[in-house]
Amino acid sequence: MFDDRVVIVTGAARGLGRDYARFFASDGARVVLADVHRLDGALRDASADGARCIAVQTDITKRDSVAALMEETLSQFGKLDILVNNAGIWRGLYDSRLLDCSDDLWDAAWAVNVTGTLRCSQAAVPLMTDNGFGRIVNVSSLASQSGASPYGLTKNAIEQMTKGLAREVGGVGITVNCVAPGITMFEAAKDSLPDAEAQVADYTVKRIGTSRDLYHAIAYLCSPSAEWITGQTLRVDGGASAR
Repeated sequence: MFDDRVVIVTGAARGLGRDYARFFASDGARVVLADVHRLDGALRDASADGARCIAVQTDITKRDSVAALMEETLSQFGKLDILVNNAGIWRGLYDSRLLDCSDDLWDAAWAVNVTGTLRCSQAAVPLMTDNGFGRIVNVSSLASQSGASPYGLTKNAIEQMTKGLAREVGGVGITVNCVAPGITMFEAAKDSLPDAEAQVADYTVKRIGTSRDLYHAIAYLCSPSAEWITGQTLRVDGGASAR
């Protein structure tokens, strides 16, 4: 599906981002894996089928680091087609209410989840504009529908940012959309959601989501079939938000 496409996946060192990078590579893309953490294992996974992939250690909260990511992408592949803003932190989902939220927790959640998403998008758009094509997919959460946590508020902001960015770049061949996962099993969820099975028992589709479920949604939004879809949030949550 993605032959000749160049894709950046942020937060690709582990969890869902690691799987997204691998799936894009297996679908023919050249993938740039970006993360503040070491990427050796994730790069091996993505490259296992012979795809050309690179890893760039990146701190998305720092503008210079994001600029270096884009420069390395251009240097290695000559263009950028797709940006998946997957990097994020869970801090503030369960460990704080709003009234007792510490400054450190609040600032970290907004710096990574919101400012990091914006900075990556700002840096990617000029490359996509030069290319005459671009797909940006942001990642929200089922938690965006509640104002009860710092984490949920950052994800709600990402959904609103998606609409704003879509309006600004629609005229240059770029679409901007968002996926909002429900409970999905990956490393962080095993510790943070010990009662996940009980929670999904009340979903319409009564199972925990997989990285494949989410990737299929992301891939669709990046495909030719979705070229007239922009500014949207696609809830991939087993029907949780329909309850």
